[in-house]
Amino acid sequence: MQTLKFDEFLRSLKQNKDMPHSLLLGAGASVESGIPSASDCVWDWKREIFLSKNPPLVETYSNIKVDNVRLAVQKWLDGQNTYPAQNSDDEYSFYAEKAYPIADDRRKYFQHLVTGKSPSLGYHLISMLAEDGMFKSVWTTNFDGLMLKCVHQYRITPIEITSETADRIYRGDVNGELLCIALHGDYKYGALKNTSEELDSQDDVLISALSHEMANRDLIVLGYSGRDTSLMSALNKAFQAKGSGKLFWCGYGVNAHKAVTELIQAVNDAGRTAYYIPTDGFDKTVYSLARHCMSEDKLFLKKTEALKTSLGATTSVATSKFGVLDGMLNKIADTNVFPISFPKNCFQFEVDFGKDERPWDFCKTLYDNGIMAVPLNGFIYAWGEKSRIQEVCAERVKSEISVTPFTRESLIYKSAFKELLLKTLTALLGQNSSLMYSKDKIWDSSQQISKGIGSRIITAYKGIRLALLFDYKYTYIAVTPAFTYEKGVTLTYDEKKQFADSFSTDVNSGKPNFNVHKYVKEWAGKIFGRNGVVVTYPLNSHTGFDFNIRPNSAVLGINYGSRTQLQLPQSISSNRVVFNGIECRDPELAFYNSQRGNMVTDFHPMRGLVNHAPFDYSLNEKVLRASISLGVICPDSHNKQFNDFLNQLNCRQSVKYNADFVIPFPGFCQAFKAGLDVPAPTSNEWLNLQATQTSDIKKASVELGNSITRKLDQLSATSADVALIYIPKEYEPLTGYADGNEKFDLHDFIKAYAAQKNIATQFVREKTIESDLYCQIMWALSLAIYVKSSRIPWVVSGIQPDTAFAGIGYSVNRAPSGSNIVVGCSHIYSSDGQGMKYKLSKIDDVTFDRKKNPFLSEDEAYRLGLNIKELFYKSFTELPKRVVIHKRTPFRSNEVKGLVESLSSAGIKDIELLEITYEDDIKCFEFNRNMTDIDGFPVRRGLCFPLNENTMYLYTHGIAPSVRDTNRKYIQGGKTIPLPLKVVKHYGNGSMTQIATEILGLSKMNWNSFGLYSKLPCTIESSNEIARIGWLLSQYEGAIYDYRYFM
Repeated sequence: MQTLKFDEFLRSLKQNKDMPHSLLLGAGASVESGIPSASDCVWDWKREIFLSKNPPLVETYSNIKVDNVRLAVQKWLDGQNTYPAQNSDDEYSFYAEKAYPIADDRRKYFQHLVTGKSPSLGYHLISMLAEDGMFKSVWTTNFDGLMLKCVHQYRITPIEITSETADRIYRGDVNGELLCIALHGDYKYGALKNTSEELDSQDDVLISALSHEMANRDLIVLGYSGRDTSLMSALNKAFQAKGSGKLFWCGYGVNAHKAVTELIQAVNDAGRTAYYIPTDGFDKTVYSLARHCMSEDKLFLKKTEALKTSLGATTSVATSKFGVLDGMLNKIADTNVFPISFPKNCFQFEVDFGKDERPWDFCKTLYDNGIMAVPLNGFIYAWGEKSRIQEVCAERVKSEISVTPFTRESLIYKSAFKELLLKTLTALLGQNSSLMYSKDKIWDSSQQISKGIGSRIITAYKGIRLALLFDYKYTYIAVTPAFTYEKGVTLTYDEKKQFADSFSTDVNSGKPNFNVHKYVKEWAGKIFGRNGVVVTYPLNSHTGFDFNIRPNSAVLGINYGSRTQLQLPQSISSNRVVFNGIECRDPELAFYNSQRGNMVTDFHPMRGLVNHAPFDYSLNEKVLRASISLGVICPDSHNKQFNDFLNQLNCRQSVKYNADFVIPFPGFCQAFKAGLDVPAPTSNEWLNLQATQTSDIKKASVELGNSITRKLDQLSATSADVALIYIPKEYEPLTGYADGNEKFDLHDFIKAYAAQKNIATQFVREKTIESDLYCQIMWALSLAIYVKSSRIPWVVSGIQPDTAFAGIGYSVNRAPSGSNIVVGCSHIYSSDGQGMKYKLSKIDDVTFDRKKNPFLSEDEAYRLGLNIKELFYKSFTELPKRVVIHKRTPFRSNEVKGLVESLSSAGIKDIELLEITYEDDIKCFEFNRNMTDIDGFPVRRGLCFPLNENTMYLYTHGIAPSVRDTNRKYIQGGKTIPLPLKVVKHYGNGSMTQIATEILGLSKMNWNSFGLYSKLPCTIESSNEIARIGWLLSQYEGAIYDYRYFM
């Protein structure tokens, strides 16, 4: 089949935009207008048939767009032996007539589908291009009339043609007219064509006209699968005749229907020209087409921007602020932040820079001469003695050295000013305490620490790192334990990590909450003294640039729902309580109670499964297979060891460690209420894996990956639900390498291959099965097997049901040429935390900040929003009313505008854009019950408090109830003090409690691990993971994947 890449198609179309074109639109063109595609209609009819015969299952099967619901319905249909095979050519006509045998019922079905629907972006852009003469006719198989409805809004006259008015079609090209031909009729006029006989009987006049028009006019096909025998026959006939018109079939993704492949081949064999072009969703495809073809037409581009704004005008949400909490205090926590004040002004001047001299390099020279300075917008801002500035800069100063305001507002929004304040404070405190310092660290050269790392002895010095924080009113400096390496030492990444881990272990020393607080207080006393410190820059000068650091740390007041007001001890003044927070209730998980036949909740995932049943139990019990079948890829020499291990999955395992969270594993069947079929090593489902014997590690690694993919192809022909891949210790060196720009990761390579083949995989390493954490491993592996077999163990309860979540992640490939190529991932979740589908796309129009983070242009953000909108249409029977998008980097203003306009064009009125990252500057320390000292345990999971109007902190990691006794405390990990998440609201009106509850819930939905929770919500973890692996995928346009294949 002759193909064109999408960018090649765009360039060709632009060269021929002065020639009139014809369009053929299928049902896929209307999906983003809220009208189901032909495939969606088929599934809806299947569901109607299934539920009419199984009434008790109505609630369980509410969303037919969920893969496991479709799987269950199809399995039931197959079991009746009276319905056509899935994806057979006659499915559409068969199910249309089977679901609604009465023609008038079919007409009403489609009438209900289109009622109240408005044309999406793509239809508007086609109308605008028709105004410019690029399109002269639009042929459509759709019943919705959206093209006609849209054209009426523009300066062009639509000529409506159906089988009842076919004689209108023979007319010459007239400026300002667009022919709109409905091939399958219109529910408003006459009969529709849905059944096999109706579909196979196109009007002879329309077929003849199609042949006439295609003789000398290019035809572009969008959103049409090629399932109608008569229409495909008519197209074949039209392009068999002599003519110059070309056929451009824009299909969804790379996999064309067999009929399309055959048509394109037949057209080319006949001496005409036809291409298949893999594309994305309808709106994104037409948007890209219009933007490229009309890129030099400023008026058209201006109209396009106005169109985007008008389509998104349904949304008018003023971003709400996080307010100061003033509720009753039930307890308090100390922090590592200390209030400060700073000068209200600084020096400002301009200088002449040398050729190729960078402003920051010039400021470093000033720093070395005792002048603190930063460049911004052509000026230098500095603290120091004016005479010294004049002396050092001499004749290079080209303006007056004037005094200018240094305000808190400018400090918050200008990173250069933050750097100026931080490095000045650090220098002053270091000098005043006779300690060593850098731009943000202070250390004591007498407190030496030495660690043996490998064969090296690495030396460093104990100290602190300083950082700035800003709340609604005050400015603070945060004090965090840190170290500084001995000068001149060069270390590898692994050596640095091992040293940092060792230092952290020493500081936390078994009681992180108590010992980190002690470390901070000791250092605060060393540099702030008992009464605080007031210093001038330069130290002991009379410049008036005064800095004041208070001696007492800020305190966090906490409300956990009690009606008892806390009485502060005399040692803690109420003035120190400057932060106010709450402990949000941790959302519970929902399971199925088979005895009562309803859903129940439990905060603990293991206990919920054992005491009840998985969330989808009723679906599995009635429709799916009773057992899950495994396939195994394992070296022959390890067969016995691995087989013995797998058979233990069906046995009970006792708890040896972590008993405050882990409960005994009762065996797979007892835990998940489904059987587990472990194959025998001699069966077809157990395949031998053999690595190449060579000294070339790179070659052997790649060949091992290719060998596994071949074995996966073999397993896909069996009944295995999940393929287990066993990696013995001797194969570990072959699991990846990195050599400059060349790298290979076996896990990512296999996951990318399997995702494209719809094969669920699970790696099991020999070092894992030898672990003494046997009970935890059995739980974790069993969960992975259950989920990867397309089943649902639990969901989150208590989140607003009409909400959907999307995670955006990026992966940057730095090519040898120096260019950066970005892959973006959009991964959506339902309100109960189920990861639905994800989509990858290559992103071109990006900029990078100083940390090499990518940021999208408004146009790219709009396209990404179209991706997310398409995912919603393909994942939900009804669009969510509220959409929350998470990513790890800030949303810049052009990203906000692009995403909001794109999503709101679908009528989504409540949009939340949240930046979520770890916050390693601020630390909170729980007091003991009597508030006489810091407690041995850290703060509770769910603690949150606002820092300022758009920033809040949330502890997803912290104390939770023990499974043994709710009065006992459990801390996951427990080796270091928990870090809060920093949540920045860039757009939206969600409250702090609502946002915190949603993130807490999503942090319990990472089915890829069996902890009580993850520190990050699954939206963030999954999107970044998938984007990283996405480099290895061969297809982006039109590809939507199930996230389970990447787990």
